[in-house]
Amino acid sequence: MSTVTDRSPEVGADYIDTLRRFHYGEPAAAQATRRPEGAVLPALLNPYRDAATIRYRYPLYLAPYDAPDEAPLATPLAQHLAQSIATFAPGDDEARILKDNLPWLERHLRNALTAPDPVAAPASFEAAAAALEEHLDLGQSNRDTLRSDLESLRAAIAEGSEFLGYGPDAPLHLLLHAIRRHGLPRREALRKRIADSKRVLESLLKVEAARSGPAASGAAAERLDASLLSSMLDKRAHGSVAMSAARRARIEQALGVLQAWDDDPVLVRFIGKVTNPWFGREDTVDVIDSTDPCAAAGETFERDALRFAGLFAALRTAALEKEDSYDPAVHDSWFAGFDWQSFSADELRHVTPVVAIVSADHLAGDGLPSFSRLLGSRRPVHIVSWIRAYDNPAVQPGEGPFDAYRFELAYFGVGHRQAIVAQTSAASHDDMLAGFECALDSNRTSLHLINRGTQTKSEQPILDPWFVASAAVESRAHPLLLVNPDAGDYAAERVSFAGNPQADKDWPVESLEYEDPDGERKEMSLAFTFADYALLMPALHEHFRMVPKGYESDDLVPVANYLDSDSEAAERLVPFVWAIDEDGSLVRLAVSRALIFACRDRLNYWHTLQELAGVHNFYVEEAVERVLEDARAAAEAEREELLKAHAEELDSARSAAAGEAMGQLVDVLMGADLSSMIGDSAPATMPAAETTDAVADDEPVVDEAEAEPEPEPEPEDEELSFDEPWLDTAACTTCDDCISINKMMFAYNADKQAILKDPRAGTYAELVEAAETCPAKCIHPGKPLDPNEPGLDELMARAAPFN
Repeated sequence: MSTVTDRSPEVGADYIDTLRRFHYGEPAAAQATRRPEGAVLPALLNPYRDAATIRYRYPLYLAPYDAPDEAPLATPLAQHLAQSIATFAPGDDEARILKDNLPWLERHLRNALTAPDPVAAPASFEAAAAALEEHLDLGQSNRDTLRSDLESLRAAIAEGSEFLGYGPDAPLHLLLHAIRRHGLPRREALRKRIADSKRVLESLLKVEAARSGPAASGAAAERLDASLLSSMLDKRAHGSVAMSAARRARIEQALGVLQAWDDDPVLVRFIGKVTNPWFGREDTVDVIDSTDPCAAAGETFERDALRFAGLFAALRTAALEKEDSYDPAVHDSWFAGFDWQSFSADELRHVTPVVAIVSADHLAGDGLPSFSRLLGSRRPVHIVSWIRAYDNPAVQPGEGPFDAYRFELAYFGVGHRQAIVAQTSAASHDDMLAGFECALDSNRTSLHLINRGTQTKSEQPILDPWFVASAAVESRAHPLLLVNPDAGDYAAERVSFAGNPQADKDWPVESLEYEDPDGERKEMSLAFTFADYALLMPALHEHFRMVPKGYESDDLVPVANYLDSDSEAAERLVPFVWAIDEDGSLVRLAVSRALIFACRDRLNYWHTLQELAGVHNFYVEEAVERVLEDARAAAEAEREELLKAHAEELDSARSAAAGEAMGQLVDVLMGADLSSMIGDSAPATMPAAETTDAVADDEPVVDEAEAEPEPEPEPEDEELSFDEPWLDTAACTTCDDCISINKMMFAYNADKQAILKDPRAGTYAELVEAAETCPAKCIHPGKPLDPNEPGLDELMARAAPFN
């Protein structure tokens, strides 16, 4: 658990200006600030400070060369032991003492593997098992139990197996192990083919001798294959002509080549600077020193291939002569130009592998022409180069590692199109072996760029080399990549990007726990960038400056945030990385602009590899966005059409409802009884002329008819209401809920959306239930159509929210 200390009082608020000037490369500011001191590590790597207490992939258990094909070439020792124990003690309580002390056993074996070379696994395990018994000093009963379990575990350490610790030569040892695993069965198959072909040719000569001279005897007769001779005699017609002199000479020549073949035990030729004498002492390894390994490797392959050309020509001749199908008109000219480019794929794999071991500096410098020629030569030669992930292999004398864009050897190899390119890490043995086996199963030139985490030009990093190599992969300094042209013509088929952490992101992001000055545990997410990896290299500490503990400024931002900022904001910002010092305190380190340029360069290359591997491919994402945009536009257009249709349906419904209401009103008015308004009098007529003598002056005039009542006011237009049930079809989600309630009342239209087929085909209760269950809330029950349906008060209350 790291801690954050209180603010240091020695600097003022304007200290950010000094850090900014350092960032831009001002020498005076660099002098006025402090470099990292002591064992300062990137914050996320602090837990790995003591490698002795951590279990990781090494040591490896190397299976014997004659192990079954399905057996892995190499397995982490911890994994191999755990899997082996599970075979004889699967239960949690079984072999309890051994399981509890398995980490101690692994640690003892790792510490014992101090040499850089593999050791016999059975003997090493015996010593470790004895040390464990002595370390535990158990009572007799428990000692016997532990010893029995150790015996069972010892049975899983096969004869011929080896343990390999982590070291600078681990990649070469694994390559040799893979070559032996592939090469020994091939060499045995070739020996058998040679022996069979010799018997064929000898038998042909014996057949000819048998028909023209005395029978074979002595040693020659012992080598004669009687069954083969019989089959050949059966094929010859009685009285056939004698073998021609040209054919006899051809057979004798081929037989002579096969008999003189030197069964060389060498399985691989290493060309270049191999400083470990262990390889030179191996019978199966031929070490050839060279100052230009790529050119020498090509020449060595040509010499070996020429020697094998004679052998394969003799083997093919034997096969043709056995079937009596050799046609001089065809085959003489064919064999006259027979060289390695005429070999079959299987024959080409029999040629002794040639491995050029060459530094990255040489490949990117004086050796570049021969390197490029070899990559394009089609010769199945393997190139192995050690990569310093923090450096630029093309750096010129007097330049720093970040003064120019980095020369990416892997991308240079990919540019040659037909070569296998494997950029791997010794920290990830399975990815590294995958690259080796891909090359050994192919007949292409291959390039293997391997970071070992140990190669620096000055003092060694603080961390164990395995963790440094792992950090190079994590920080995008050395991404894992395998390009196999045999897999297809398209990048998506050729490129493997597996093994890279969080491959879809710019930088891997992990959580860091820490304590604030008040002792409260907190957590923050940190991106692990190339700048974090560079901090592991003491030679690069000039690119970092300490930010006083507790000093705060809004212009201080983590490197990942700085790289995401726009150019205008970046002018005032100062990037930093989080680190942890020897005291376990969190500190910030300001980063130079030169290192930031390197971060941008590595990120740019990472994006290039992502695109090659089909991760965040710009063209794919652009095409997907176009499709999505078209789909969104089509959906919006369809929505507009649905809304328009829905509005038209509503207008139509309103018009229909209004028309029906007016029709009902007319019917009422047309059928009304108006007799109450006019009583029983006759129809009105024109009044008669007025006479003065008919009525007395003082007698009131009385109308014979009753006075008309006050006319009732005309009823105002009724307000249109939507008390009838209806369904908002456009909003239907096709859930089937309403259909399952009443199929006569509800149905689907041609667009598989619900309609209210016949509201009178069911009860008002069913309408209300359908409205309540509809997830789209598109059913509106209105008012009951049957006033006599029971429970209407309750049903109308339930229907109210949906009307």
